[in-house]
Amino acid sequence: MPRLTTEQWADVRAEREASGTSFGALSAKFGIDQAAICRRAKKEHWGDGQDVAEVIRRKVNEKVNEVVNVSPAKKAESLDAAAERVAAVVSRHRDEPQAARERVYAGLKAHKAAVAKEDKVLAFEDLKAAKIAAETLAIIQAMERKAWGLDQTEAKTPTVVIERSYGR
Repeated sequence: MPRLTTEQWADVRAEREASGTSFGALSAKFGIDQAAICRRAKKEHWGDGQDVAEVIRRKVNEKVNEVVNVSPAKKAESLDAAAERVAAVVSRHRDEPQAARERVYAGLKAHKAAVAKEDKVLAFEDLKAAKIAAETLAIIQAMERKAWGLDQTEAKTPTVVIERSYGR
């Protein structure tokens, strides 16, 4: 049986994950040993056509990070670049709360000064601005974390339970 190219393997995987085509049918269609398809599917954690949303997320991630049908060296380079971009987002998220904190402290200081001068309106406005800034920052960070996939849980390896029955 012939060896499949990277693109052909991508086609086999896409058909399996998109429609749940059986390994036997894939073997017949692509002219590759069924055991080879099973091994590759297990190694690469292919879907079975049931969870299409997960397949779509993976495909989008590959396209966004430019790792579709590329050499292993190019894929490693693209993944490294993607990791750098995500690390920059995480670093920024770690630094941004300090600006909101400083705004709150400035608001509290202004509030204390305004209370001493009995100008509670000015004090309230400073604290309100600090609250709005913190809430806006939280919304922006939540959107970025979602867009960058930072809060996704790792794919879980399925647990297989084997039941044994002992003859009676």
